[in-house]
Amino acid sequence: MNKELINKILEAAIRAPSGDNVQPWRFQVSEDFTRIDLYNLPEKDDSYYNFEQAASYIAHGALLENILIAAGHMGIAVRYQLFPDDLEPDLVVRMDLTGALPQPDPLYHSIFNRRTNRFPFRRVDVTEQSLEKLKESVKCLDNISISLINQKDKINALAKILMVNDRLVFERKDLHGFLFDKIRWNMEQVDETRDGLPVETLGLNPIEKVFFPLMRFWRVVKIANLFGLSRIIGLKCWWNCRNASVLAMISSAGNDKFAFVQGGRAVQRLWLEATNQGLEMQPIIGLPLLIHRLIQTKVLNFGDKHRQMIERTRISLIDQSSISETETLISSFRIGYGSARTIETKRRNLDS
Repeated sequence: MNKELINKILEAAIRAPSGDNVQPWRFQVSEDFTRIDLYNLPEKDDSYYNFEQAASYIAHGALLENILIAAGHMGIAVRYQLFPDDLEPDLVVRMDLTGALPQPDPLYHSIFNRRTNRFPFRRVDVTEQSLEKLKESVKCLDNISISLINQKDKINALAKILMVNDRLVFERKDLHGFLFDKIRWNMEQVDETRDGLPVETLGLNPIEKVFFPLMRFWRVVKIANLFGLSRIIGLKCWWNCRNASVLAMISSAGNDKFAFVQGGRAVQRLWLEATNQGLEMQPIIGLPLLIHRLIQTKVLNFGDKHRQMIERTRISLIDQSSISETETLISSFRIGYGSARTIETKRRNLDS
């Protein structure tokens, strides 16, 4: 092992997705480059979604999967342990590295090509072979289930359910505040922070670009909601979802921190396989995280209206998919064919 190899692995690792691109991780590498410790940074994601660090653990799972793929591709075997030290609760994964024969992985190059696409997709049917490859991508992971919906009538029904995801962001001050805190309004901000969401990646049309900056002010949003703003935003989510080729859901048999890390690995494997096929993806993850929080805590500090909305959504998602009542929904996605993007999210430099 040497520094150059470790840097290559970590450059692949940090291409993992995280909620609003907060990148809640820190690496500690041993002096002989044979061990990598991956730490969670709870302060990076203080959102209402991140109950008991569930959102961050999904991100760490995606990052771990990138490491496993990249290391194997470069001829490095990784033996890892999740949450190895009770005295260090923020230590998520300890990885010991040894030399091995290279195992070329078709997903490796997709690590660097994977993107989130929030723009509208073209409604084009995917082949059965493509669907089967998407399913196969997560079969190597224990306790993970995947539901892929590609029938037009079922997509339409599920799109009506998933629209709640975006609507809630503009009806809850806490959710709204976290999103707008992570938006980067110009390239100077993007280059300075190297995190968050460049506004150009949000899928706004020309009219929305004019009015969206005003939406950062909660007082404006409250007034606009009297005229149906949140419902209009929900309808945009519905429209984008109904034009997807596939709506996907990943679930886990468990609901603890191990399950969310494993779920994050599945999220990344599905995303990389979709990228490999030339498909675009957008995660719809806020709603599953709120459902998880509802089940665990009855969504403290949510009013009856929103609590009941999330509960109805949970039941509807189970009815419209192959997810079991006892499983934990990790994330949902829309998958399809979209146009190329020129603006991308940044990652913090390894040295930082």
